[in-house]
Amino acid sequence: MSTAQDLVALRSFLAVYRTGGVARAAEQLGLSQPAVSHHLRTVETFTGRPLFARSGRGIAPTEAGHVLAAEVAPHLDGLDLVIDGRRTLDAGPVFLGAPAAQFDHHIATALGPLVDQGVCLRHRVGLSDDLIAALLDDRLDIAVITKIEGTPRTRLHLRHWFDEEFVLIGRPDQPPFRIEDLTSRRFVGYSEAMPMLRRYFRSCWDLPAPHAAVTIPDMTSILAYAADSTLLSVVPIHHARAALDAGRLAILHRPPAPVLNPIYLATRRGRQSRPHLKTVFDALLATA
Repeated sequence: MSTAQDLVALRSFLAVYRTGGVARAAEQLGLSQPAVSHHLRTVETFTGRPLFARSGRGIAPTEAGHVLAAEVAPHLDGLDLVIDGRRTLDAGPVFLGAPAAQFDHHIATALGPLVDQGVCLRHRVGLSDDLIAALLDDRLDIAVITKIEGTPRTRLHLRHWFDEEFVLIGRPDQPPFRIEDLTSRRFVGYSEAMPMLRRYFRSCWDLPAPHAAVTIPDMTSILAYAADSTLLSVVPIHHARAALDAGRLAILHRPPAPVLNPIYLATRRGRQSRPHLKTVFDALLATA
């Protein structure tokens, strides 16, 4: 084989390694599945070792696969960087996913100046698990995620962005919340899983979150329910700041230590140095 053919085969190997499957790698590379499978056999032939083994319904790298990926990834990614470095920021839109609650308070503020410079953005709203899946399938370029437990870190480039503080809020004419009163207090949350309450209750009392009386995936509406009813909620303090300052809402519980929720930026490993993605990634990090 020629060096060029070797590089193509190695690129297919690395795509399978990072995406976790032949079908996904083929879609990412714009190749047929048989072509990618042929490339894998070629690489295994010249390495003399199996690089993947069946794992459940998919495949997983062998130790030799991990070693080879570590050896070739910096060089193939470096070639991509050289090629991308000759392109301008006008390399097509950047697909950015985040929970809806992050767009108005953080993302638009950070990226507005880039838009004025010509960067194009396509936003998608979703929860962490869906956003991570979209990253790995190349449906997203960058994602803001609020949960990294169980994420495939070998396939993602992760950076801590900031910590948001959760507070338990309600109308100011209501009594402070005590855990002893849990059965008589009702809550409004973002979804049936009550992710913000779940973190708060686990941190403060090591208890599961209470069931929701109302769910609505919109922070403005959650604040409205809390201000216009006896419902309580747990929200990031920056979202409630205006209502707290205006006296429409109050913090009804003060934990011994702030309940913090770390926020991360993620992109698929190997793509973090591409200029148009790095520009957006760095602009977000600079606002931490």
